[in-house]
Amino acid sequence: MDHLVSIFLILAAGLPIAFLSAINRWIFLPVLLAFSSRVATAILHRYVVPLPQGSADALAFDRVAISWASQYGCTGFFEHYNPSASYVYSSVIATIYACVDYVPFSVQIINVLMGVYGIIFLVFATKEVWGERYARRVGVILALFPFLIIFSSVGLRETFIFLGFSLGIYFLVLFHNSRGIIFFILSVIMFQFSALFHGAMALAIGALFLGLSWKPLMKPNKTKQQFGLALIAFLTMMALMVFGAIYAYANLSLHKLGSLEQLDVDQIANIAASRSQGSAAYLSGFQINSFTDFVIQSPIRLVYFLFSPFPWNISHPLHLMGLFDGLFYMFVFYLCFKYRKRVFEHPATLQILIIVLVLAFAFSFGTSNFGTATRHRAKFALAMLVIVAPCFYSSFRKRSN
Repeated sequence: MDHLVSIFLILAAGLPIAFLSAINRWIFLPVLLAFSSRVATAILHRYVVPLPQGSADALAFDRVAISWASQYGCTGFFEHYNPSASYVYSSVIATIYACVDYVPFSVQIINVLMGVYGIIFLVFATKEVWGERYARRVGVILALFPFLIIFSSVGLRETFIFLGFSLGIYFLVLFHNSRGIIFFILSVIMFQFSALFHGAMALAIGALFLGLSWKPLMKPNKTKQQFGLALIAFLTMMALMVFGAIYAYANLSLHKLGSLEQLDVDQIANIAASRSQGSAAYLSGFQINSFTDFVIQSPIRLVYFLFSPFPWNISHPLHLMGLFDGLFYMFVFYLCFKYRKRVFEHPATLQILIIVLVLAFAFSFGTSNFGTATRHRAKFALAMLVIVAPCFYSSFRKRSN
């Protein structure tokens, strides 16, 4: 019976994907690759052998969902829903279990759908910036990106975060293409949606406003009056962000960090130290004992978060996947720097870079393990492909010639 339900779920999930591909035929290949690779991996994980990445976390989310489903029933979503905790994802799947039935594969298929739609929205964003040709190629890369396939095939919250973030990026690009302020508002809403599943993603909203206020200062050939107005706008935005931070400091709390009134350098140090364990740990000897240490270690932690593991971190054959993952991001950032004059011609690309860097900086202090880093990078860093899409293939053509 379980096998029949699984077959039905696969067919049901494939129908909206097929319909979307029929309307937009140019995305047929990346969508086909994305859907088929994720379904195959989900079947492998469910019926053959559990995948190494995230199995323990997936089991934890599932057990919490089972408990809530039996305790609160189909209409009890808001009884266990807590946006300040880490188990919003469990609330979602608990509702599915309670209203339908306990079919673990159904959660995997939903994740497959979320992962495929996340790719589609990044592909559409690339099309708005560079056109269908480069968007299709970006779609193929995203469809076959190993860790993105894995995280879309198991019971993890990453795909919901990736979906919300990708849709936020798409709306941001539409806003910069003069489609109206409504798309800016929708972008903020979708970044907030992704933050429901991981609170740190809310920093994308702050980075969004920061990028908007910074943009006028970068325009060439400004008069003194124009520069003054741009500077006032930037300082005003910074002031609003400071007042917002003060409000959060006094009234809000962060899960795992405690209240923001108690958050200090020592607490950040304890968080970083607690994550520095296992064979995939990095920078385990780095301790944050002062604000100076915080400032000095910031660029080092950022580099390790974005590009680790490095060759000297490899101690297990499975770490090689992480090595190639880090090398890929290193190559993408290299292209972004090398072709910076071209890639930042579109007004949205610099803002995407600011958002990615702000999120990477924030996550780097809660991550001292490159296994966890690969999961966090997959949430948002692949948006860099929207920036470097044409340069990626130009680089390979030059090398082949």
